[in-house]
Amino acid sequence: MKNIKKCPLFIILFSSGLLFTLLAAGGLRTIYQTQQFEWQKEPLLAVVFRGLNEEIYPWQLMTEGNDNLSSSSGAGGKSGGEDMPGDATEPDATPTPTPTVTEAPKATNAPQATTPVQSPSPTPSPSPSPTPYVRPTPMRESTYEEYTSHISADIYGDAGVLHAAEYEFVKVDESYFDDALFIGDSRTVGLRDYSDLSQHADFLCETSLTVHKVFKHDFKGKGTLEEVLQAKEYGKIYLMVGINELGTGTTEDFMAKYTEVVEKLKELEPEAKIIIQANMHVAAERNESDAIFNNGNISARNHAIATLADNQQIFYIDVNEAVCDENGCLSEEYTYDQIHLLGKYNDLWKQFLLSHGIQEETE
Repeated sequence: MKNIKKCPLFIILFSSGLLFTLLAAGGLRTIYQTQQFEWQKEPLLAVVFRGLNEEIYPWQLMTEGNDNLSSSSGAGGKSGGEDMPGDATEPDATPTPTPTVTEAPKATNAPQATTPVQSPSPTPSPSPSPTPYVRPTPMRESTYEEYTSHISADIYGDAGVLHAAEYEFVKVDESYFDDALFIGDSRTVGLRDYSDLSQHADFLCETSLTVHKVFKHDFKGKGTLEEVLQAKEYGKIYLMVGINELGTGTTEDFMAKYTEVVEKLKELEPEAKIIIQANMHVAAERNESDAIFNNGNISARNHAIATLADNQQIFYIDVNEAVCDENGCLSEEYTYDQIHLLGKYNDLWKQFLLSHGIQEETE
């Protein structure tokens, strides 16, 4: 005991570790329920530090309605303990109209009229209104094994991608981006710095930006995303976030938060077209060696966000068509670190965007 008293640093470290462990245990069912934890491999207090990286703070245990809980945001999911989040909120089913049955007139013995009866002029049929888009629902839930193994379950399949591909994009020139805003992480930073799109469009991008921080981040003097949207009207908003979130939570968690972000963009900029950009794949070497940052996980989450595209206000485009090899991996010659494009190859991304413009609306 005397030796322990002589080591105040040890006492501080031990007390801090115990405090963080208790906080993590207390928050596993609430603020930390989306944080992955494997007790065989790491101490419980690691959950607290991962939470801090996502701006989830221990004192939020004392408050209710925390906005970092993906179970209470966006499309929504089930909450509590080790239960996995449920399916995204199912859209209202379109009611089937009840058919009207008209009885044939009964025969009578009355003589037929000899004067001709003039048939009324046919009334032109109104143009059919477009069928409302019904988002595909998950085919299943993520399993606990997928969650603990950092696997993003492909629970949506390619239904959203196929629907998005039905839209006929058009070729545009650089002036098309004069009213555009690009939001993204370090890959979008590359597009801004190594192409001339920044001469036309505005960019709100930051290394390590995540879907959880999109509306919280202060973009170096420009303010928050909400402040920027209040100060200026945009006709197009391009969004690419998601790779930094791999390995955290489930596909349901990510989809719930991503949906929340898109819905808020629609609310703040109701006239803007929102273009969801698929996350770029990684190169083959990284894909084969990384349990988290691989193309299977990326594609699973791309499939999820693609279901948001209604081809009317929200659209989905996939730049992987322009930068990947025949195996769906980011081409080795285009990258310097298996993840990001080399400077000059950001022009491939720009050219892809120029060939995927949204058609102008006609009255």
